[in-house]
Amino acid sequence: MRIPQAFCRLFLLFAACLTFSCAQPRPVPIPSTHLPPENLPQIGSTYSPSSTEHHRPVIIESMISRAKIQLGQNRPQEAFQTLERALAVDGRDPMLWHLMSKIRLIQRQYAQAESLARKSNTLAGPNLSLREKNQRIIEDVQERQGRVQRTDNHNPSKN
Repeated sequence: MRIPQAFCRLFLLFAACLTFSCAQPRPVPIPSTHLPPENLPQIGSTYSPSSTEHHRPVIIESMISRAKIQLGQNRPQEAFQTLERALAVDGRDPMLWHLMSKIRLIQRQYAQAESLARKSNTLAGPNLSLREKNQRIIEDVQERQGRVQRTDNHNPSKN
């Protein structure tokens, strides 16, 4: 007597399921070599307002330098885009916001220049030098828009 082929297949499937259900799960060890080095800057890391420029991640310093070169070559929109990319790495660095404010002032986009300078001030913490530079931009914008008259002759685009 011959056993039908469908029955054999069904029996093999049942045996395989029974075998797998009785097996003990094995823990898979996670190798420790997959951890990133500790000295790499982390994206989105918090920025300490009291820190100086040498505490910035190297990538941010590089992007700031590139933006300054682009600005010096009279390419303000490219410089602004470079700083926007830097913000994706560290959006809490007040210098990035300040430089973007300067660019918008040069481009005569006064409302945005003032807004960016105020954002920089919010993040600047105790950095009085940067706060003063931002304040000069804000005052310059207000003067150009006729909202206030200033007696000193500071030119924030030279900071």
